Amino acid sequence: MILKPSKRFVVPLDERHENWLLKACEESQATLEFLVLMRERDRLHQLFRPDDGWPSEHFSLEQHQQDVQWQVSERLSRRSFAYSLWLPDESELIGAVHLYPSVLPEVEVEVFFWLVAQCPFGEAEFERWLRRWLAARWRWKKPVFPGRDMPWADWPGVTYPW
Repeated sequence: MILKPSKRFVVPLDERHENWLLKACEESQATLEFLVLMRERDRLHQLFRPDDGWPSEHFSLEQHQQDVQWQVSERLSRRSFAYSLWLPDESELIGAVHLYPSVLPEVEVEVFFWLVAQCPFGEAEFERWLRRWLAARWRWKKPVFPGRDMPWADWPGVTYPW
């Protein structure tokens, strides 16, 4: 499955809000992102599926660098999109957003996001904004947030194997 926006669609590389900055993942961010992932790893379990142990305690910087390289290649191929979430002054990484294609024909995009425990705003506020941004900027009318819109047990889609 591929999230192929039209060739004329310009994939947003960043989006500024008064409380945060959403930036397309880049390899230069990998080390800092890795440190935050490992600090927040218990909060990230069950992000992509109900029994998800990612990132494990043995997850390495090298593995994360490879993940980020893959995310960049996916964006350049217009197949899936990963964003890091920063404070507005870019002084601190505070989360991430992942946009993936779905095997379900009625689902335009599967959306996953996480915020650090000490995030200065709440998940509900960010999710409301994210849904509006996906509709306004990407023109996706019915994004699905697996594990949030419905319990994992009710999710009919495929959970990710990584």
